[in-house]
Amino acid sequence: MMGDKMDQSTEMTSQTDIDSAVVRSANIKQTEDLAFNERHLIYDIAPKTREELSGHFQRSFAYFTIKHRSPMMVAEMVSFLHDNEPKIMEISGAYAHFDLKRISWSLQLLRDEMQENHKFKVFHGKAPDSEDWNQFISSLIEDRNRWFSSVWLHAECYMYRRIWAIFRRSDTLSSYDYFSQKKIDATTSVVQLMANVITGMRGVQRSQQNFQRMLKLALWSNRCDLSINKEAPNEEFLTLMADFESDLLVDESADIWRVLTEAWDPVYVDIVCDNAGFELFTDLLLAEYLIDSGLACKVRFHVKAIPWFISDVTKQDFLWMLNFLRRHEIAEIASFGRQLRRFMRDRSIILCDTCYFWTSPHDCSQMKKRLPCLYVSLSEAALVIFKGDLNYRKLLGDINWEYTAPLIACLRGFLPTSVCALRAIKSDIYCGLPVCTVEWLTEEDPHWMRTGKKGVIQVATMHRLSGDALVEDLQCKHHSKE
Repeated sequence: MMGDKMDQSTEMTSQTDIDSAVVRSANIKQTEDLAFNERHLIYDIAPKTREELSGHFQRSFAYFTIKHRSPMMVAEMVSFLHDNEPKIMEISGAYAHFDLKRISWSLQLLRDEMQENHKFKVFHGKAPDSEDWNQFISSLIEDRNRWFSSVWLHAECYMYRRIWAIFRRSDTLSSYDYFSQKKIDATTSVVQLMANVITGMRGVQRSQQNFQRMLKLALWSNRCDLSINKEAPNEEFLTLMADFESDLLVDESADIWRVLTEAWDPVYVDIVCDNAGFELFTDLLLAEYLIDSGLACKVRFHVKAIPWFISDVTKQDFLWMLNFLRRHEIAEIASFGRQLRRFMRDRSIILCDTCYFWTSPHDCSQMKKRLPCLYVSLSEAALVIFKGDLNYRKLLGDINWEYTAPLIACLRGFLPTSVCALRAIKSDIYCGLPVCTVEWLTEEDPHWMRTGKKGVIQVATMHRLSGDALVEDLQCKHHSKE
């Protein structure tokens, strides 16, 4: 009996010691974080209106990403490479073992630089975008060339560009897509959903209602983002779309219908892609509908030049998806894939040439100056659809706009043609929302803007009085009256 009491007392003492150690460790970590924030001028406030988002503001998703999400992603990449080394060596050869060691070491250094708020480094080598990146980094003022003080968009783009540079320096893995397997797995896990969507949506007649439903399918598929949400979408996705209506904060799909039905022939639609997998599948389904319904004669796809933000579409992902669909054992999927191949052959669907603007630190307001040929190309289209959160941030320049500000004003002169944004909201940057929306949603859930649950369909319309005459002021005046 006495022995049992002593054992219980010892257990209680041990648990008390553990709890005390946990508390001490937490206190030490908190003290270190406070010292770090003070040293690097990180303030416990939210970004001010019209301020560029950055890790300077502790009450922002930018700070949370640079402090926690990005270092964790790099650590997970190192673990992935370690766990998959035999498979990688089988494909790339035995020497890949040494490359993987160097790459893992470089990734760990990158993670340390991020966590210690180092200055950005210029890139070496002769990659097509190195000169542009180096000019950009060299032009940054002292307050904007570190991880936490830089514009959030710049810091994140720089991180993914650094990762690509680390692999590019290797002998055996210079063209290796380190996110490829995740994108492939995400695609193969939703095969039944794809079949269900094809059965329910493919071949529908031209009508405003069907167009709007197709557009909303392309919107809600943007919830499938491997950097935020790693869960596969429900197989009853189509049925559940009716329930998503309450999550649609802005719906200007009727305006987009008018843009296309009133456009001058020939009508092109450009799609600036976001995620591979199910989202790319729905983008291709939308393209087929636009062509079959006569709303467009060509649909042009813009993809990333390098592996980007984990699940973004590259040229290899796009071509892999076409082959995956065409060769699938499910007849409905294979039929869709064969139709896409016919469209590719007759150039009704075009995969645009690789363009490094989409993986640059520049936002869209700088496109006309930085890459005028791309701006002119977009101006040939009646509509450009920007998919997803990152593209939305490039449209808005990572500026904390008043959330009621009209999209066209936040584009700051970027209007090569009518611009549509299909976005599941996954960061704290937005515009064009109804009055009180953000307050109500934040009261219910302070982190609602990080979940991807809410979405917007927005358009900034360029009115064309003739084939060449463009009138932008009318749209600005229309929004200002609202």
